[in-house]
Amino acid sequence: MYINMNTISSLPCTSKNPMYCTREGMAALFKESKSQFPAQTLINSPHLKIIDNENWAFDPASMTIWNDRYWKGFYPADYDFTNLILMYGFGFYKRFWPDKDDKGQIRSQKVKGETHPFNTSIHAANQATDIDLPERGKAVYIKYSDFPFNNFDDLLKIVDKDIVLGEAFVSMHSPGRGIPVFHFVLSRRYSADFMTQADCRYIFQFKAKDVATEDVLGEWDLKLVSNAAHSPPILRVKFFRQGDHLHASFILCGSLPQGSQATALSQKLAQSLHLPEKIDGGLIRAAGRDLLRGILQEPKNPLFEAILGSRGFVTKDKEGLLLPYVLKRVT
Repeated sequence: MYINMNTISSLPCTSKNPMYCTREGMAALFKESKSQFPAQTLINSPHLKIIDNENWAFDPASMTIWNDRYWKGFYPADYDFTNLILMYGFGFYKRFWPDKDDKGQIRSQKVKGETHPFNTSIHAANQATDIDLPERGKAVYIKYSDFPFNNFDDLLKIVDKDIVLGEAFVSMHSPGRGIPVFHFVLSRRYSADFMTQADCRYIFQFKAKDVATEDVLGEWDLKLVSNAAHSPPILRVKFFRQGDHLHASFILCGSLPQGSQATALSQKLAQSLHLPEKIDGGLIRAAGRDLLRGILQEPKNPLFEAILGSRGFVTKDKEGLLLPYVLKRVT
């Protein structure tokens, strides 16, 4: 049975979890919050590669990822057409580093940075500067240097060392006084719900474990992993034991990502995943009691063709096409 499964788990909109705020909630939170730290706080690890417990960590108890490789960006949580375009077309990270000379020596207190939409080749250079605006108080001003990005500014409020609230403006070349465009969040600490593909692959390879049949019995939601945004489930599946073997029944099938060749996951596509066999073969692994991770590496699997045209889900490395996914326990 097909049902539109556009349900995304949520927490209250607070300064600790601002990525769950709608446009209205995020705007209100930005207005009422005060920046607590200077621009130097934004500086990330010099390494983009995951180095466990140095610039990245996973806590299976709280299902939380700490990622200092960059600041992961979040748009408001409204699940409408405009926001879908922003989330999947322009989901982004920001990364910052100290100003250094050619020998790698710090030459000033300036903080350099870049904004990178995940699904593009854009790396928009910028600089972060501490400012104090009479009507807004202390903030960090992000000024872009290259055309066409220099037509925009950002204003940041660092509310704690891992959470930043931001507002983007059409630039009037006066900090915080441009034409407001949208609010956003930057975070170095986020729920596993928002894991990136690199997070998923690292956890699968180094943190997750083979799972016993009795530990997967019950209902699970399957979600595709995107760097840019938290994706809704595309399948609800029930695992059950029949004799000595694990079996699966499909309760609900949901929409496939926007732009896909197929509108929704069909029973045939769901069957092509061979989920019980992958669990038995160690190709779906557990990271905690309520979360399973898998990576589809079968280029001839019909799901690859079905989601052709969507952005940010299929990735490629030296081993070929990869489609990371998670199963989250329902019951």
